[in-house]
Amino acid sequence: MDTTLPSTALKPNALKTLVPAEIAHALSVTWRGRVSVEAVATTGSTNEDLMLRARVEQPAVCVLRAADVQTHGRGRQARAWRAASGDALLFSVSVPVASLPPSLSAITLACGVTLAECLGSHHVAVNLKWPNDIRVRGRKLAGILTELVVDRVARYTLVIGVGMNMRLSEAERHAIGVPAIGLEELLRSTVDGGREQWIGRLGSAILTAADEFIRDGFDPFCLRFNQLLEARGEVVDVIDGNQNAASGRIVEVDRFGRLIIEAEGVTRSVSVGDISLRVRP
Repeated sequence: MDTTLPSTALKPNALKTLVPAEIAHALSVTWRGRVSVEAVATTGSTNEDLMLRARVEQPAVCVLRAADVQTHGRGRQARAWRAASGDALLFSVSVPVASLPPSLSAITLACGVTLAECLGSHHVAVNLKWPNDIRVRGRKLAGILTELVVDRVARYTLVIGVGMNMRLSEAERHAIGVPAIGLEELLRSTVDGGREQWIGRLGSAILTAADEFIRDGFDPFCLRFNQLLEARGEVVDVIDGNQNAASGRIVEVDRFGRLIIEAEGVTRSVSVGDISLRVRP
């Protein structure tokens, strides 16, 4: 992919607080007018904000909540998400659910597919690291955190959070602790818009994934995920806590969202949970 370093596409909006009306306008036609959009300068965690509400009462409509900065942003396994104010795209959506679909954990993978396809439509080619990272040439661009909430009368709400690096200082790269990349490094032109436009686009992708997954499960996403699967055919170690739980060559992801690995002719499936993958050098 042809890239330019750096792009200034997102800088004009970086110094002002996000405008909810601009995010709402940037939603796809399918979702425009159907989503309650909020934006704040600072919060602990957009996921936690929406979860606190949903524990009391399931929202009547989908909600998209964005922030300039999160003081307690987090990813899987309670890992901290670090980004300076205005340097990342930070938002969550809450989606009321009438009944739980099977293989619910695979919704994170489905959201990864639609985010990757949205980025691809804007000339940003990415891969998906199972189960929840969006990466470019081995560097992390974004992560997805999906959580289920039950209110006081046993109604369900899905809360799906996205954190995407927009630009990274050297200090931020060091603090993250893993190879990372920002969206500005990948944009091919300066016509792609600012933070509100990107949150609207990516939020629409998440909402579409949730809607389709709730209706049809993971089947419509399985092949698409495997086409984007990072390290397919490579040997990985499956890490559970600090222990190496399994090792093998990545074969594919199955129709339930489980990672299939093979070692010495024997295949096994790995379910989404508090595990991580480490590709062997």
